[in-house]
Amino acid sequence: MEAKSIIFDKLEGFIKKFYTNELIKGVILFIGLGLLYFIFTLLIEYFLWLSTSGRTILFWLFVGVESFLLIQFIAFPLFKLFKLQQGINYEQASEIIGNHFSEIQDKLLNFLQLANQSQTSELLAASIEQKAASLQPIPFSNAVNFAKNKKFLPYAIVPILLLILFFVTGNSEIISKSFARVVNYETKFAPPAPFEFVVLNKSLTAQQNSDFVLQVKTQGKVMPENVAIQIGDEEYFLQNTKPGLFEYTFSKVSKDLTFSFQANGLNSKDYQINVVDVPTIANFEMVLQYPSYLGKKSEVIQGTGNAVVPEGTVVNWRINALATDKVSFKSNNQVSVFAIKENNFLLSRRIIDNLSYEIITSNRNINEFEKLSYQIATIKDQYPTISVQIAPDSLKLKSKMMIGQVADDHGLSKLQVVFYPKGNPNAVRKANLAINKQAVDQFIYSFPNGLSIEEGVNYEYYFEVFDNDVVNNYKSTKSSVFLHYELTEEQKEDKQLQEQNENINSLEKSLQNQDKQILELDKLQKMNKEKSTLDFKDQKKVEDFINRQKQQDEMMKEFTKKLTENLEEFNPKSQDKDKEELLRRLEEAEKQSEKNEKLLKELEELSKKLEKEELFDKADKLKQNAKNQKQNLEQLVELTKRFYVEKKAEQIADKLDKLSEKQDKLSEDSKENTEKNQEEINKEFDAIQEELQELDKENKDLKSPMDIPNDKNEQEDIKKDLEKASDELQKQNQQKAKPKQKTASKKMKEMGQKMSASMSAGDMKEIAEDAKLLRQILDNLLAFSFDEESLIITTNATQTRSLELNKVLKRQQDLKLQFKHVDDSLFAVSMRNPQITETILKEVGEIHYNLDKSLETLADNNISKGASYQQYVLTSANRLADFLSNVQSQMSMEMQGQGQGKPKPGKGQGSGMQLPDIIKKQDGLGEKMKEGMKPGEKPGEKPGEGKQKGKDGKGESGEGSQEGENGSEGNAGKVLEILKEQRQLRDALQKALEKEGMTGQGQNVLNQMKELEKQLINKGFKNETLQKMLNLKHELLKLEKAIQQQGEDTKRQSKTNDKNYNGTTTPLSKELKEYLNSVEILNRQSLPLQPNFNQKVQNYFKGND
Repeated sequence: MEAKSIIFDKLEGFIKKFYTNELIKGVILFIGLGLLYFIFTLLIEYFLWLSTSGRTILFWLFVGVESFLLIQFIAFPLFKLFKLQQGINYEQASEIIGNHFSEIQDKLLNFLQLANQSQTSELLAASIEQKAASLQPIPFSNAVNFAKNKKFLPYAIVPILLLILFFVTGNSEIISKSFARVVNYETKFAPPAPFEFVVLNKSLTAQQNSDFVLQVKTQGKVMPENVAIQIGDEEYFLQNTKPGLFEYTFSKVSKDLTFSFQANGLNSKDYQINVVDVPTIANFEMVLQYPSYLGKKSEVIQGTGNAVVPEGTVVNWRINALATDKVSFKSNNQVSVFAIKENNFLLSRRIIDNLSYEIITSNRNINEFEKLSYQIATIKDQYPTISVQIAPDSLKLKSKMMIGQVADDHGLSKLQVVFYPKGNPNAVRKANLAINKQAVDQFIYSFPNGLSIEEGVNYEYYFEVFDNDVVNNYKSTKSSVFLHYELTEEQKEDKQLQEQNENINSLEKSLQNQDKQILELDKLQKMNKEKSTLDFKDQKKVEDFINRQKQQDEMMKEFTKKLTENLEEFNPKSQDKDKEELLRRLEEAEKQSEKNEKLLKELEELSKKLEKEELFDKADKLKQNAKNQKQNLEQLVELTKRFYVEKKAEQIADKLDKLSEKQDKLSEDSKENTEKNQEEINKEFDAIQEELQELDKENKDLKSPMDIPNDKNEQEDIKKDLEKASDELQKQNQQKAKPKQKTASKKMKEMGQKMSASMSAGDMKEIAEDAKLLRQILDNLLAFSFDEESLIITTNATQTRSLELNKVLKRQQDLKLQFKHVDDSLFAVSMRNPQITETILKEVGEIHYNLDKSLETLADNNISKGASYQQYVLTSANRLADFLSNVQSQMSMEMQGQGQGKPKPGKGQGSGMQLPDIIKKQDGLGEKMKEGMKPGEKPGEKPGEGKQKGKDGKGESGEGSQEGENGSEGNAGKVLEILKEQRQLRDALQKALEKEGMTGQGQNVLNQMKELEKQLINKGFKNETLQKMLNLKHELLKLEKAIQQQGEDTKRQSKTNDKNYNGTTTPLSKELKEYLNSVEILNRQSLPLQPNFNQKVQNYFKGND
């Protein structure tokens, strides 16, 4: 039975192979026949260009034929292969197999017939088994041969080759276009024209509101001359750019458009332009937020992305766009996307460097539609500039003044001076200087004003200015480095004394020139007397004189100013009466110079107008002023010389004292007691010796030299001790050096003390001598005053051109000579005593002037005018006596000062008097005056009686007159004595009032005392004077009562704070201010302007140069 089943399986395999072979054959035939019919169909359409209905029949016929072929050759074999349809049975298969295999013939059929018998027996089964066994080795499937299908391959290859041939030969359109028309059988296709329209645009998509250029070409056998475009109901001709090439521009396309072409009666198919929305920027703005240190408000720039901004500016872009999905920011190949907020695109950047960027817009239809290129230029915050220069020497300033200019493009924040000891920059210190925080400023500074530095040290310093650039952490620029040596106090004093001496010598030389000017003025006055009118040459002489005098005055003014500054700087904290007096005198001299300048201007104007009389009146006045000024300055120079010598002597004494202490300390310090340190002391002593020799020379140049010890033997002894100490120290023998050091120290100390003591004793001696001489001068002056008063009476009684007038002239000449002796004595005292002030010397000058004028007018027989000049002489003489009496009283009080050394003002007689003592003494003075009065002048007697006894009237002989004059001279001593005591009482009262704090209430009494003193000088012992003295006693009693009522509270004395504020600001001198005003401080080439303004500024200045 197994053999039977194998036979049936082999039959099944045969049947499958049989239908597989049929399927292969069917595929070949389907491809071949199908393609041939496909080509046939397309060729029919190509050649015949069937209508729509014809193409419909052809299409569906093609579908039917192809379907038939598919079913027949492919579908049926598949169905039978997969038994979906009944195929051949086993008997039909056995026939095919038997026909193929000769050995089988009917054996397989017989097997099948036996196998299909319904009756079963062993014989039948054995027969079937036998036949199956005989058929089993035969391969039934070999009855089907696949190779036989090769004969059908030409049916498939031929149509395929035909298709390839069409494409290879370039006739593919025969197939493609025919196929398209057959497939689209419902579409109406026009028959082929002699040309066709070809749209060259790759895409018919236009951007909204943009121009769209349509390009069309015609190709074919015929080339039309014109091509029209049909847009709706409108028709336009295209522009022929080249043969067969046409263009048409659609302007600002906003919506979809349908169009077609027309040429030579032929119409193209319809085309459509599709319009897409494009990104559109509706509003573009940049908000510029400037760095805070610039102090500028934010700025909005609209419509552009270009800008010029300061470094560190924050730029905020704000864009409002339509049909936009994305806005990008591209810079340096880096892309950032704008943030979207409330329909606005936002982006923020801090700008440090120059920036080139693009704003790119995109939407879903168009990517990177618009690329807007912009640039932002940055203005780098420039470094501040600083320029420092030393003020010119021509300004002749007291100290080295630094003039600096600082600038920055946006503003300054700080200026400081940086200083350190030379060679030690690690010990740097800084101090801020005041500065205007704007873009440009200037500063003036004198190092080390306001700083605390060590004396005797070399310093290096520079200035550093900072801008307000917060972004770059406040940039700074330094100036060049300057040097400064801080003098010690001794060196400063030496320098000041040296400058003082130089200024004195310069002023003294200037005074010599003044003598020449006075001689020139005498020549001019002589010319005035000789000529009635002035010609051009005379006018030129006057002008030359005025110009020389101006130069002379300017020179003297300059030297005076220098001397004033020098004195002010010399020991400014100490209270020195002599220095204060010199400063006051210098100030008065400067005022007098200003008056002379004014007078010179008047002279200059008068010389131009040729007004002779008035011109020489002014010249006469100028001569008088010049003489007074010369005399004042001569005295001032001499007094300043004395001051210089005195202070230099004090300085040397102080140096000796300090050097003595230094030597003593060195001798006690075993570590520091070396040859090197000893040599330093030796050098210092040598310098002191040189200063002593120079001082001795300066002292001898004085008109009245001071008593300054200069014992050269003593100096040599000290020098020998110092040298021996050095020698011993060189031998490392401190024990032997120490005694010499101690001896030298002691001798130096004694030498300094001797100088100080000698100076104090000399001062007291000079005061005593001056007081004695001044008393004699005052006696002679009072005698001169009384004689002049007597002469006035005689002059008024004299007739014109009489012999008596000659006597008056002779007597006036004698009095002039008498006063010359007074003047010479007084000027000698003034050369060493500053209490003889310029006011006193001015009165002396007035007396000389009026004496000359009285002689001149009397010689011209002008008696009335001569008498008036005599009256001026008398008035000036009385004023001079008053002034000298004050000076004499003050000198007496100084001589009576308590304590040793130099007397202190205010410590003389009367300094300890109380008010009751003063009242008592004032009463005593009244009694003395009564005793000194003549019988006719005492209270109760008739006025004039005594006078008639003293003088027998105007018409008496000269004897009576002489007796009166002698009486006047004898009475002068008593008047002077009472005047001196009255002055002492006034000074004592002033001290007492100051002590009680009652100066204000007692001022009236003090004024009455001064008036009384003047009346004593002018009128002598008169009843009127005595009455004033009695009234004064009454006023003193009232003052005493007021003081008693005041009580303890009145004893409080107001004290003024004498501590000076040591500020850091030095007032600018007049010269420096003028220099700063005359010089353009800022260098306009270096103004810190923004680059785009620099050229404009330069052009402006060039145009104005």
